[in-house]
Amino acid sequence: MSEAAHGGATGLAGPVAPPRPPVGRITVLLLAAACGLCVANLYYLQPILPELAASLHRTPGSLTSSVSATQFGYALGLFALVPLGDAVDRRRLLTALVATAAAVLAVIPCADGGLLVGLFFLLGLVSVAAMVIVPQAAGMAPPERRGQVVGTVMTGVILGALLCRTFAGVVAELVDWRAVFWGASALMLGVGVMLRRILPPQPAGTPLTVRGYAVLIGSLFSLLRARPVIVERCLYGALGFAAFTVLWTAVPLRLIQGPYHYGSAAIGAMGLLGAGGALGANLAGRFADRGRQRTVSAAAFALITVSFAVVSVLSSSLLMLGTAILLIDFAVQAAHISNQTTVFAQVGDEMRSRVTTVYMTCYFLGGAAGSALTGPLWAHGGWRDTALLGSAAGACALLLLLGRAAVRRTATSRKAMAAIDD
Repeated sequence: MSEAAHGGATGLAGPVAPPRPPVGRITVLLLAAACGLCVANLYYLQPILPELAASLHRTPGSLTSSVSATQFGYALGLFALVPLGDAVDRRRLLTALVATAAAVLAVIPCADGGLLVGLFFLLGLVSVAAMVIVPQAAGMAPPERRGQVVGTVMTGVILGALLCRTFAGVVAELVDWRAVFWGASALMLGVGVMLRRILPPQPAGTPLTVRGYAVLIGSLFSLLRARPVIVERCLYGALGFAAFTVLWTAVPLRLIQGPYHYGSAAIGAMGLLGAGGALGANLAGRFADRGRQRTVSAAAFALITVSFAVVSVLSSSLLMLGTAILLIDFAVQAAHISNQTTVFAQVGDEMRSRVTTVYMTCYFLGGAAGSALTGPLWAHGGWRDTALLGSAAGACALLLLLGRAAVRRTATSRKAMAAIDD
């Protein structure tokens, strides 16, 4: 491992990458597509829960553990695997992750019970390929366009998460739920080939040792101590994504009930309402380039809080439910891009994989907690209690943000008063 990488634990610096040419639009779009297809692996299960449960002779609610396992696996992958992007050839790392994802997706239709949960955990673990791509794109962008480029790549993530639900629902309805995962396996193989073609190999460095890996992981904690704003944005991200997973774990369960009684295809089509999230990502990226991240975040969390609260009692109206899905997705993604732009601005390109790890690990731990709590809350109080959980997540994030703003204003006033007294 290079000396710069060893310095990551103390000086917060990683291996110095060679200069990259400015990222072109076609390359950004291809990276966005790759991210979307990788992230889609996390969500194929949600709209086909009823189909899978019927096939396995289980209740849909009992399979929420597989949803949570995917999220927890993703969180572990973010912590343990994404930092490697600062120490090894990202192209080789991505090839290994994508190939493993293809293999796991191919085996899932043959599993049941604990093995099924374990495979979904492993699928989440290796689907972090998307978060190896994001810092690559951020590092290739000039500072004045970083928010826009990150927003475009994350739009690919959002569209992947949305369209995969529609894809899964339609394929499960027309063919079989197993075909969903076999098709996704083929897509992963295509992603692997594409990434090998568009990403240049990095110069070979000193092989990564166990000690070097331990130093690399240790630098994550140094990063948190040195950058309090990253800790703040990690909390916002965790609460925002908790609201998102509460929504998309509970919506399929709500839509199989009256007055809807929807099948997998209709449930998957409802995911298209989340296209507002793509608009939220693009707008937030542009506002972030103007330094308006805090305003965007406050508005987003207020929107999450109110939307969940209203639809908790009006879910029998398709118009209200659809509007809530649209607004919540928009708000979650707007807050997410504001968070990412803020944390990327705290470090150089040589540490962007690690800052991605710190932020996205917290983000998906929040998401895993949201989906894990949805199961028991659904069993206890159904949609109403579950929606109130989503509202509470948004309200907590908003209160934290407003509290931090108040503390900053107080500190600024005290400094001004001290300067006058001097």
